[in-house]
Amino acid sequence: MAVLTSSAVASRRRQALLLVLAAALSAFTILRDYGPHDEGLMLQWAGRIASGQWPYRDFWSNYAPGQPVLLAGLVKVFGPSLLWWRVLRVAIDAVTAVLAYRLVRRDAPEGWALAAWLAVAGAMAFPTGPGPNPTAVLLAFAALALARRSPGPGGALAGLAVLVRPEIGIAAAIGVALEAGRGGMLRALAPAVAVAVAGLAPFALVAGGDMADQTIGFLGSQDLQRLPFPLHAHGLDPNKLLEFYLPLILLVGVALWALALAVRRPGRRDLALVPLVVLGVAYLLARTDEFHLIPLSAALAVGLAIAGARTENVVLRGALALALGLIALHGVERRAGQLVHPPAQAAVPAPAADGVRTSRADAAALVRLIPAVQRRTPHGEPVLVAPPRFDRVRVGDPMLYVLLGRPNPTRYDVMQPGLVTTARVQREMVGDLKRTRAPVVVRWVAGAAREVEPNGSGRSSGVTLLDRFITRNYRRVARYGDYVLLYRAVR
Repeated sequence: MAVLTSSAVASRRRQALLLVLAAALSAFTILRDYGPHDEGLMLQWAGRIASGQWPYRDFWSNYAPGQPVLLAGLVKVFGPSLLWWRVLRVAIDAVTAVLAYRLVRRDAPEGWALAAWLAVAGAMAFPTGPGPNPTAVLLAFAALALARRSPGPGGALAGLAVLVRPEIGIAAAIGVALEAGRGGMLRALAPAVAVAVAGLAPFALVAGGDMADQTIGFLGSQDLQRLPFPLHAHGLDPNKLLEFYLPLILLVGVALWALALAVRRPGRRDLALVPLVVLGVAYLLARTDEFHLIPLSAALAVGLAIAGARTENVVLRGALALALGLIALHGVERRAGQLVHPPAQAAVPAPAADGVRTSRADAAALVRLIPAVQRRTPHGEPVLVAPPRFDRVRVGDPMLYVLLGRPNPTRYDVMQPGLVTTARVQREMVGDLKRTRAPVVVRWVAGAAREVEPNGSGRSSGVTLLDRFITRNYRRVARYGDYVLLYRAVR
């Protein structure tokens, strides 16, 4: 029977405390707000899978299956809910922060490890959402933590990350192979490939070519959603400068970290984080917004801490520490602002909300909208939730399907430019509305849906087939806040 030394006991207690603190940082907003598009999409897909549908075959999805399947398990156990994924996310955030501490602590002193923990805890806690990135980062960090002593299990975890976010999983697998060294490389990569192939194979077999077409083929339309890199903060509130410039700070941090590696002439293990950092840079540049910060912020924080501890040059070490400190400050500052300035909110008036709150205006609108729709559509009858227009689309509100408890008559929960703005998809959706004779359409006309971004999503595709069909066959009967209610003119 192993006997723990006093230092080992102290270390475990310290890590338990860090776990609790990171969970608290993540959890205090657990009942605040919901995301009509991103959160709604994941919960709508989870509900579809829980009811027996397959992604790619039965509904269109540009994501790997892992995260929706994970959330579908929560739906099976607890029913449709906005709460339980949030509890899971708090756990993911807290464990990821502690893993960052462990990754740094094995190669660096306590101070650097604590700085990395704080930076990662803040990065994971904001913004929150049920998307796949946090889960994939957790699996990637866990894989790297295991790689030196147990390359096989480490590779298996990287393979699981492939099921959640393929590019992060592949980067993690390469990192695990580098950590494992020449002797353990094959023992790391073989389980990674085996787990990834075994996990993805059922979906590929069921969906055929649709899986690759939707997940890989959709990348051809990704440029429609790119955003200009934030460089010029003209007229910005000084309190928002750190938030605005964080993407630039991250890229400068990557350059400093790369310089520190070059100065030290890195060995193979020193390069284990490189694939995750490179992937994080590519992901951030694909769309530079707050939701794309997490992978790079987390991986770079660990890299900066390890490099800072090992760098002998005082100036370079100070620059690395400053970059790490700014990442930590950003996360803590955003959470502190949310703690000090809680929004005025009211409960979301739907059983699936489970206590989650939204703005008072949105809650008041839903109080009127949900009963009106449910009176018109018996349980099981479909409702189409539509953006303001289909020729120019930014985001949609698939969360409304979850709150209404009504299915989508089409297989398109995703309101993306390059997809529902095309003639092929609009013809298919018109056919679905004709086939199901869906009695209700709800137009979501919130500011987020009407916003015009400086990219391809702000241009009309010129395709108005679906809008013209809705205009001919549905009449407006009411507007409740951001929701315009339309009934079918002829049943």
